[in-house]
Amino acid sequence: MISVLSYPSCNKYNILSTKNAVQSFSGSDISDLLAQGDKALNENKYSEALQIYQEANRLNPDENIIYRKLAKTQFHLKDYVSSEKNYETYLKKASDDVDAWIELGETQRQSGFYQKALKSFEKAASLDSSNDLANRSILETKNNILSIYSPQKAQTEKAEQAQKNLRAALDMTVKYMTPEFMQGLKDVVITFGETASMGGTSNIAQYENHKKTITISNAYIYAAPQVIAAYLSHESVHAHDNDPYTSIKEEQDAYQVAAKFWMKNSNGVKDPEMDYAVSLYKQSPSTLNDRVAEIYKLRDPDIADTSPNHPPKKLFHFNTSKTKAASQSIKSYDVIA
Repeated sequence: MISVLSYPSCNKYNILSTKNAVQSFSGSDISDLLAQGDKALNENKYSEALQIYQEANRLNPDENIIYRKLAKTQFHLKDYVSSEKNYETYLKKASDDVDAWIELGETQRQSGFYQKALKSFEKAASLDSSNDLANRSILETKNNILSIYSPQKAQTEKAEQAQKNLRAALDMTVKYMTPEFMQGLKDVVITFGETASMGGTSNIAQYENHKKTITISNAYIYAAPQVIAAYLSHESVHAHDNDPYTSIKEEQDAYQVAAKFWMKNSNGVKDPEMDYAVSLYKQSPSTLNDRVAEIYKLRDPDIADTSPNHPPKKLFHFNTSKTKAASQSIKSYDVIA
């Protein structure tokens, strides 16, 4: 399964309650408060993060980054009015922050202010024309606008885009993988659709063994084909196993395949998830492996280190007839992301 490697949304720390966290502000400097807020935000404790950032802002209203953190937290709390206001405050002093323009645009898009969102996304793209998130957000927002005036036309256009991009992405994946590998996927359906949520964040892509289906999130319909193909290459590792198990080793293998695909096929397109995986891989394959292990242990503390095909079956002795203790290290997954 593939979700978000660089920004985990899982509970790792037993941090203070909101009340105690606020009381602990006394004597803390701004960096300490921001660290507390960031930890709460990464754990999806949005109300707690908001209170921490608000206190940091009260103590130092001139610290510009706090406005972006407030805005991001308010977005998650669906307080889009406050979120937009704080993004705008932040961008007055950080007008070259591409990611913040994209985040502002998404805030506006969620509020239904499509024209404003389009301008924000276009600003981001003008600052970095290779940013795939900015570019696909422009296309999706234009489709949102079209849906107001011609819903059927918008639906048809989106379906055509999905078919075109999926075909192009699949062609890239087929060319990259060996024929023998792809032969093992001949019965697997590949589609766009709704994906399961993990830690409050929807999976970018996932494999469901019981359905023999790889699903790419609908949010990626307008992504560049090589972005979609990178996630397909990851999920194809899971699908090739033809079993309902995953493991740390399997996720590590899948991320390495995707990272190597991205290095060869990105062609200058930027995708934060793939770019981050590649940056770790270039440090060393073990650096990427260590990060994958860390993240997936956070998401599922019971995830096995190995699974039947990772290492391959001939190297992995798995016997479900053994004692419960012996079989607890592996379990079946409905969705592998």
